[in-house]
Amino acid sequence: MRLSDCLVESISFTVLGEPTPEGSTRAYYIKSLDRTVTTHQNKKGLLAWRNRIATEAQRALEGKTWACDCTSAYGVKVEFVLSRPPSVPEHKRINPTVKPDIDKLVRAINDALTGILFVDDCQVISMSMSKEYGDERRAGAYVIVERYVNQLERKKKERKRFHPPQVEEPCEDPRD
Repeated sequence: MRLSDCLVESISFTVLGEPTPEGSTRAYYIKSLDRTVTTHQNKKGLLAWRNRIATEAQRALEGKTWACDCTSAYGVKVEFVLSRPPSVPEHKRINPTVKPDIDKLVRAINDALTGILFVDDCQVISMSMSKEYGDERRAGAYVIVERYVNQLERKKKERKRFHPPQVEEPCEDPRD
């Protein structure tokens, strides 16, 4: 069965602002405290970006019936539009082949949408993503989330009924 045959509904929304990637986490063991400390790179900017994503997703849901359940599968399509730095003219670099990494940008989107459009980001089975400079469009993320049926109705098997073999009555012997 093709994925397009299972599409139930989709929702789209735009998050304006410079996209912020999911930062790397690092863990350090501090001997004097006898504990491990985990630090997040870019935490402040990331939290604001995630909140914007969550807010726009909730706005897009207003007045709609969206099923956020454990049995559905989801597809996410994201176009990231980045601001072109003034130091990079269009003829020098057409596409943003520099940081932020596209996979870290998508991770921030999936984490922000968890609990709003899908229960867990492990339910995302299809991803389509791109990043480009916004020479004509405003910087931000243009998001489409699709929900797919992930279970088929069980076909009931026809029960075979037991029919005992028909025993023919013995014929009477005409010679008797």
